[in-house]
Amino acid sequence: MATTINGSTGASQIQDNTVSNAKVVDDAIGVAELSATGTASSSTFLRGDNAWAAPSGGGTDLIATVNTTSGTSISTGTIDLSSYKVLLLTAYSVGNTTDAGVLRWKETDNTETTIAMASNGAGTSTYITLLHDLTTGVHSSNRANAMPDSSTFVNPTFVTVNAGVGVNTGIDTATTDITFNFDGGQTFNLGTIKLYGLK
Repeated sequence: MATTINGSTGASQIQDNTVSNAKVVDDAIGVAELSATGTASSSTFLRGDNAWAAPSGGGTDLIATVNTTSGTSISTGTIDLSSYKVLLLTAYSVGNTTDAGVLRWKETDNTETTIAMASNGAGTSTYITLLHDLTTGVHSSNRANAMPDSSTFVNPTFVTVNAGVGVNTGIDTATTDITFNFDGGQTFNLGTIKLYGLK
């Protein structure tokens, strides 16, 4: 004998809003069953408005690793800073073979800018961390002598503010190559410089 449920004969129908969470089997609803807009992927997340979207900002990427173990001038090679707001530079045990020297960085087409006293003599080394704002050019370091406090180092793209803080508008989001060297042409003999981009 046919039964009548919800106005239909011979067919069972579940009325709207009658199935509770307890009645749904765990993991029964997958991504394909969701009504969200956008595309689910490893680089997106499901927002509260039921849309798949990429994070709007944040994150840190390693842009370049420069081994400072030989040579008088070392380049990062081609880099892309266009998607970053801040450049983080770390110099680990950087030194030279001869005498005290001032470590400099520069964009390919700009004058060298002093960033740190890299060594006090042959075989010694330095460790610094430097943050550089790619929009304003302001940068600061954990070491006071990582920025010049003398007008000797001022050039059109560098303005001294105070020891430990400086401004260099020559290195920005359009920069595609950064070179490191010593002011006296000394030869690197140890250490590593790493550049990170902060979004």
